[in-house]
Formats: sequence, structure tokens, C-alpha cells
Amino acid sequence: MSRTQVALFSAIGTGVLALGTASVLAFPAQAKSETQATSETRARPEKVIDLAVGNDGVVQTDVGAPGLSVGDEFVYADKLFRGGKQIGEDGSSCQVTKLQGSKIVTNCVLSVQLPDGQLTAQSLWTKGSDTVRMAITGGTGAYRGATGELTCNDIQTPHETYRISLDR
Repeated sequence: MSRTQVALFSAIGTGVLALGTASVLAFPAQAKSETQATSETRARPEKVIDLAVGNDGVVQTDVGAPGLSVGDEFVYADKLFRGGKQIGEDGSSCQVTKLQGSKIVTNCVLSVQLPDGQLTAQSLWTKGSDTVRMAITGGTGAYRGATGELTCNDIQTPHETYRISLDR
């Protein structure tokens, strides 16, 4: 191999190495931008569903010692409205997990049935507080694989509402 060929291959190798190094150094910045974009997208829900809640019934089951105790359960059913028209219904159960004086902490699971499918949500709720934010744990139909948050406001009043904020 001649000196000219060695010099040429050396120059090409150095160029490839420089290009590769530049690419590697640029990649983390690009990945960070994509991560930031994903975080920003997650911060903004893709879809928000606002519903009025018409309480349809509640039953309390006393399973432990007589009177309110850990393990007792409250079962709820509601009609869901948008624009004054019923578009769905829900069902939930909240099991007492902790009693501390008059403070009653429950673990609640909620299923919401809407025309395009169903959503499920779950959270802890201190009975008597008028707002709870529930994690959306899944769904069916148009909501299959759903994630996000369901916020219940004015719980167990004539003004109760749900705000469902879906991430996807």
C-alpha cells in the first residue's frame, strides 16, 4: 500500500470517527428533547370528559364488629349525565381500611360505563371529603388501555361531577 493510500484511508477513518463521535454526543440531547416532549404530552390530557352524577343508591354492609369497623363496605350506583341527558352509569364500592376517630378511610374501586366503552378507576378516599382524585386503571372499547385521572367533586351531593382526564 502506498503512502498516498495510507494517508487517504487515515483521513477517511478520522472523518468517520469524528462523525460517529459527533453523533454520539448529539444523541443524548436529542433523547432529552424527546423525553421532555413526552413529559409535556403526558401533562396535557388528550381527552377530557365532564359528567354530572345523579346518585342512584348506596348500601352499607356491616361485616365486622357491629357498627362501623374496618372491612365494612359502601356500594354505590349512579346515573351519569352530559348536557342534561343520561349517557351512562357507574358502580363503585369503598371498603373501610382505617378508622381514626371520626375519620373513615376507604379504598374505592369505580367502574364507569359510557356509550363508547367502560373505564375503571381506583383510589383511597376519606369519607366526608368532597373531592377525590382516582387513578384510571384501564378500560374497554374506545378506552382500552386508558390511563389518566378521574376527579370526583362534590361527592354525595346533588352537585357531584366527574372530570375524566385521559392521557391517551
